[in-house]
Amino acid sequence: MPTAIFGKWGNSLALRIPGEVAASVRLREGDAVEIEAEADRLVIRPAVPRFSAADLFAGQSAAAWRAAYQGAFDWGEDIGREVVPE
Repeated sequence: MPTAIFGKWGNSLALRIPGEVAASVRLREGDAVEIEAEADRLVIRPAVPRFSAADLFAGQSAAAWRAAYQGAFDWGEDIGREVVPE
């Protein structure tokens, strides 16, 4: 089992991940990770990207989204409060 030693990086501790360990979980320089303490263990896992709805839909109008996905689903006609003005 590979081992590593903590070093000092400013006011924080730094841990150098051995290359074989990083390769086995496909980590590369610049990747984000989540770090959590569980009892007497340190758990490090790849971070899950978090996006806001604004990020996901930026740059597209409602009309453009409807055109892109027209025919993908047929939910029937819009009625009542479902009607979206153009």
